[in-house]
Amino acid sequence: MKRPNAAVLLALAATSLGLAACSEETQEDGKAFAEGAAADTAANAEVVGEQLEEATVVAADKVSEGAADLRDDVAEKRENAPENDGELDGTD
Repeated sequence: MKRPNAAVLLALAATSLGLAACSEETQEDGKAFAEGAAADTAANAEVVGEQLEEATVVAADKVSEGAADLRDDVAEKRENAPENDGELDGTD
């Protein structure tokens, strides 16, 4: 009776070693995948950051242009506005 138990134990031991080797390989593959994904994410984040920076510059330019146009419009309206008496009495 001891021989069948020994055979079963040897079979289990061999199976365990095989699973452990598979598990190590799977862990290494998983680690490599995670490292690659992290590198891709970092690269993509850098590109997104550059695009946001460029878009910010374009938006700031547009705001500056709009502010300059508004300034010019207000100055023109002041120049062309009729004279008033400076009182807030509704007579102008």
